[in-house]
Amino acid sequence: MRTDGSNQQRRRPGRQRVALVGLGRVGTACARSLEAARDLTLEAIVRRPEQLSAPLPRGIPRSVRCCEAGELADVDVALVCVPRERVLDVATQILSRGVAVVESGEFHGLAFQQHRDAIHREATRHHRPAVVGAGWDPGMLSLLQGWFALLVPKGHTNARPRAAVSLHHTTAARDVPGVRDALCAELHGSGGSEKRYVYVELEPGAEPERVSAALRADPLFLGEETVVLPVESVARLEEEGHGIVLERWGEAGGAAHQRLLFEARFDPVAITAEVMLAAARAVPALPPGAHGLQDLAASDLFGAQSAASKEARP
Repeated sequence: MRTDGSNQQRRRPGRQRVALVGLGRVGTACARSLEAARDLTLEAIVRRPEQLSAPLPRGIPRSVRCCEAGELADVDVALVCVPRERVLDVATQILSRGVAVVESGEFHGLAFQQHRDAIHREATRHHRPAVVGAGWDPGMLSLLQGWFALLVPKGHTNARPRAAVSLHHTTAARDVPGVRDALCAELHGSGGSEKRYVYVELEPGAEPERVSAALRADPLFLGEETVVLPVESVARLEEEGHGIVLERWGEAGGAAHQRLLFEARFDPVAITAEVMLAAARAVPALPPGAHGLQDLAASDLFGAQSAASKEARP
């Protein structure tokens, strides 16, 4: 792997050296968050051979070196920001290089457990830790629900998401000919069925009917009710953000009628990036194997920030 003297000057003593795999929305958000981090340094970006010389997104220092996965070395942890179907293969390759991994693949239920087991085998084999599901969902949402259940042990929790953005389906929609940009949201009906709303910003001259037909024919959208809505600007639409209302009712300490409420509106991509950085801070304290966010100590997630706050206490 080629080195870059200017990048060596950027590194500060005591900082964790981070590699980034994938420069989609989550990867780019991670890169920008790393620039503001005091305890993490973006050391390398892993790209495909044909993309090594391609320009980096705006806001990412040109001094950061680019390399292929097989050349990765001299880093402490890699943030894997690739589509869900590629996470396991990429994580396996990175772990084989002796580098710890943090990933935010959107797996749930049995699929998540199987994915975690597969990552655990590879991480144990190469004697490195890996953090799986380090995003909003799975990830922080599960932690919030767990804390609510801890505080009010007898009761039930209700999560009411606003129209949730599906990053995986959004990526697929952007690949359809005639689509300049896209945003896919999903709503869950009372019967458990899903309805997808795909907002598309069309290329000049693209026919809405033809684009709609191509989207509905995509295997990823088959079997789901899909509504395609052309819009002037997807970026403007995204500014409204993702939202959720999390409520828990029940009994705590013998007292009935306890109610906890969490309401938020946010960009899930930005949140995922911050969760991945927090998980990276916790990596040095972890033994080999796969770990979920619930396995990590809160103080480790804060890293140097937690240490600084302890020193400041009287």
